[in-house]
Amino acid sequence: MTTRERSLAIIVGSTLGVFALGFVAYQLVIGPYIDKGKQIRTRQEEVDRLESDILEIQMLKRKYEASRQQSLPADVGLSRTQYGNLLERLFRRADMTADLKIIPSEPDNKSVPMLAPKKPAYTRLTYAITAKGELYHLVDFLRHFYQQPLLHRVKDMNIQRPSDVRAQGRRELDINMTVEALVLDNAQARPTLLPVIREMGLLSGGAAQTGYNMQVASSGHGSPIPPSEVLAEPAREYLAVAGKDFFFGPQRESMKEGPRIDDDHSPFITLTSIVGEDDGKIIAVFRDKLDNHNYTITQEPNGSLSVLGEYELRGTWRPVFGYSAEKGKGGHELFYGSSEGQNRQTWRVRRVTLNEVIMEKLDGLEKPKPPALAFAGGGIGNVLAVPEGKVYRVAVGQTLYVESKDDKFPPPTKFSLTKEAWKAIYAPGPVLTSSVSTDERAGK
Repeated sequence: MTTRERSLAIIVGSTLGVFALGFVAYQLVIGPYIDKGKQIRTRQEEVDRLESDILEIQMLKRKYEASRQQSLPADVGLSRTQYGNLLERLFRRADMTADLKIIPSEPDNKSVPMLAPKKPAYTRLTYAITAKGELYHLVDFLRHFYQQPLLHRVKDMNIQRPSDVRAQGRRELDINMTVEALVLDNAQARPTLLPVIREMGLLSGGAAQTGYNMQVASSGHGSPIPPSEVLAEPAREYLAVAGKDFFFGPQRESMKEGPRIDDDHSPFITLTSIVGEDDGKIIAVFRDKLDNHNYTITQEPNGSLSVLGEYELRGTWRPVFGYSAEKGKGGHELFYGSSEGQNRQTWRVRRVTLNEVIMEKLDGLEKPKPPALAFAGGGIGNVLAVPEGKVYRVAVGQTLYVESKDDKFPPPTKFSLTKEAWKAIYAPGPVLTSSVSTDERAGK
C-alpha cells in the first residue's frame, strides 16, 4: 500500500469514525436530550394552561360570589314581597305615586337554564309597573334603582306623552315598564332583602346591620353603597337629563323669566343638618341633590365663618372648583353653578344658629369681592351692612330656591324688616348644647 493510499484510508476511516461517533452520540445523548426538552416545554405549557384555568376559575368564583351576594334572598316568597315593597318605596321617593300599580307575576324557574335535572340556575321574579310622573321623577327613580346592589334590571320600558290635556299641563308622562329580579340557586338565606356589607357588619355588628337594611329598604333610601361598574364613574349629573325634556320641550315661562329651573341648582340645594359641637362650633350642611355636592358651613366659637364645597370621587372628598380646603382660607360665600352655564348663584353666609342659617342673596353671576366694611377677623357677621329684602333664614329641610311656590322645593324665609335681620345676625347666641339634623345628611 502506497503512502497516498494509506493517507486516503486514514482520512476515510477518520471520517467514518466521526460519523459513527456522531450517530451514536445523537442516538444515546443528543436525541434523548432534545426529546426531554420537548417534553419539558410541553409539560410547562400544560402547567401554564392549568394555572391560567385556575386563575380564571378563581375569578369566576369571585364574580359568582359577588353575584350571590347581590342575589335576592333564597326564600322566594320573602324576596317577592320585600322586593315589591322596595320598588314601591323607590317610586314614592321619586314622587311617582299617581296611578302607581305594581303587579307581580308568578315566580318563573321553568324557562331558565338548568344546572342539573330539576335544578334551575335561578328563579325569575317579574313585576309589571304602570306609573305617571314627569321626566325628572323618572330619572330620579332610575338613578336610585340602579344604586341598589341587587340582581335586577328594567327589562323593557315604554314612555308616552299622554293625550289628556290636563296631564299635559302637568308635564306628566305615562310610563309602563317590566322589572326582573333573580333569586340564584344556592342564594344566601338572609332575613333582609339587601345584602349585609361585611365591613359594616364587622364595625356595627350583624344585628345592627340587619336592622339598618330593613330600615333603608322600608324607607326607600336603599343601600348607601351602589354596586361597581353599574353607574358612571366618576359620578354624572343624571338629573340634568330632565333639563332636555324631548317630550314637552323647554318651559316657555322659565325661558322668559330667566334661567330654567333645571338649569338653576337652587331648587335642589337643601339644608340637611345643623349640628352644635361640644367646643362651641356649629356646622351646617347643604346638599346639592342635582350633582351630589356638599356645602359645609362652619362657624367657630368666636363667630368666624368658613364655607367648603366638596364632591366625592372614588371614596375621597375633594373641594369643588373655587373652594379651598386649607384651614383659614375658607370664604364666607356659598356659590354654585357656573358662569359658562349662566346659572351661577352666590350667597353670603351671615350667621349659623342651632335652628337656622342666615344668608344674604347676592346679585350677579360672578363671585363677589369682599366689601369694604368687613371685620378684620372673627365676629358673628362678616359685614356690617344688612341690605333690605335680600336676607333670608334657612331652616333644615328648606332649599335655596327663593321663587318656589311648590312644597316640593320649600323656599327660605325672607326677613321683612331690616331691623329683624340685623337682630338675627348680631344678637348674642345661646350656649351650644344641642343639635338639629335630618337623616338625609350626606356623611363622610
